[in-house]
Amino acid sequence: MTQLARYISRETASAILAARGFNHHDIECVLDLAGPAVRNGAELWSASLVERIAARAWWLGEHEAGMTRPEAA
Repeated sequence: MTQLARYISRETASAILAARGFNHHDIECVLDLAGPAVRNGAELWSASLVERIAARAWWLGEHEAGMTRPEAA
């Protein structure tokens, strides 16, 4: 059984990223990279994609970003 992707609004994504230490410019960069999807006529962002991009922010430590990174092989 496949899990449906969760989509969030620009405001929600921005608030989540700001709470994790991203500034306005960084938030815009993440949202640009994630790109919106149109759902029911509204632009929404994939929560999992936003989180994946945010986890790769080199200027935030793993603890600060609130996400875990996979161990190196």
